[in-house]
Amino acid sequence: MVKRRLWESLLALLYPERCCSCGETINCGSIVCDSCRPRLIRIMPPLCLVCGCEKRYCRCKHHKRHTDRCAAPFYYECAAKAALHRLKFGGKTYVTEMFGLAMAQTVKREYRDVSFSCIVPVPLSSLVSKKRKFNQSALLAKRLARYLCVPYKELLVKVVETIPQRELPAYKRSGNVLGVFDVVKTEIDVFAQQPEFNVLLVDDTVTTGATLDECAKILKLYGAGSVFAITATASRLSVLEK
Repeated sequence: MVKRRLWESLLALLYPERCCSCGETINCGSIVCDSCRPRLIRIMPPLCLVCGCEKRYCRCKHHKRHTDRCAAPFYYECAAKAALHRLKFGGKTYVTEMFGLAMAQTVKREYRDVSFSCIVPVPLSSLVSKKRKFNQSALLAKRLARYLCVPYKELLVKVVETIPQRELPAYKRSGNVLGVFDVVKTEIDVFAQQPEFNVLLVDDTVTTGATLDECAKILKLYGAGSVFAITATASRLSVLEK
């Protein structure tokens, strides 16, 4: 036991653990530092079934979506926003541990009665994938698949290069992703034959819901009975309007 503790202490010195949000050194076994933890703005039930925000912050006006439901553990603000940026633009893949755990807790709470056939990430285009060298949604989905013991499958591909959604105003985002996704036919045919084909669709964040909606539409066209969405973060209307 003493040798094990010495070895763990040595590893901590050589490879210190970092806060998922700010990157500062933290105690072994922690995920975020004491300063960042209270700055993770949790999304608490009751949630809007369409946009995934708390009902008091609902921004979707209950418009019909192809996703059956949407949920997220954090708002895209403060410490969660910083952590997501460290993942997407800084390549700090260990951040997926924090988001994966929180997303798994949200799925178990919000979708506890659903049996999922597979977990599917929102794909990146080949050009963005080559530039970034990873798909953050895929990393989150793989982590979530391990926590939930549900198969991870890449059933979708992005076949058209588009302007990044973050660079567009809300009213242009639906048109920007229209018809840009397709399925991997050989993969989806296996699931389409099942009596119940329920997909858990994963993305890093939801703003207007346009990307998730388009992905869900394609999955349902090819046999998915239901598509439930889970993202690491969600934006509130007050943030979108700034």
